[in-house]
Amino acid sequence: MRINGEYVIKGAREKVYELLQDPDFLTKAIPGVQRLERTGNDTYEVTMKASVGPISSTFTGTVQISEQRPPEFYRLTIQGHGAAGFVRGTGTVTLVEVPEGTKIVYEGETDVGGRIAQVGQRLIQSVARKMINDGLKVLEAVVSGQ
Repeated sequence: MRINGEYVIKGAREKVYELLQDPDFLTKAIPGVQRLERTGNDTYEVTMKASVGPISSTFTGTVQISEQRPPEFYRLTIQGHGAAGFVRGTGTVTLVEVPEGTKIVYEGETDVGGRIAQVGQRLIQSVARKMINDGLKVLEAVVSGQ
């Protein structure tokens, strides 16, 4: 399943990049994230509750950040599993300075399996987009000082 999009935030690229690297901020900003703990230089353990249609599960896994070029780019690799199945994927985040502030461009490929995959890719993609957009709105509010 492919996920991609863009979002413009009225704020400095350096501040946006810094917040996107902050586990405490991300735990509060991303819906469902219960724990995001650094276990190595660029590796984190994550616990997240997700609901897709009638299926709800808690997932545990890892997030690896690589190919960092602050404040403009990084790559994410995720792996997680729970009672309802598994998710694994890779993605990139690019931050571009624009007159309005910072444009976030995200792209990713995920593979989902188990019971959660049975609800269909469209529904999974819709839930993933909502989680991303909700997190970006929180990021925008923090960057703009609201």
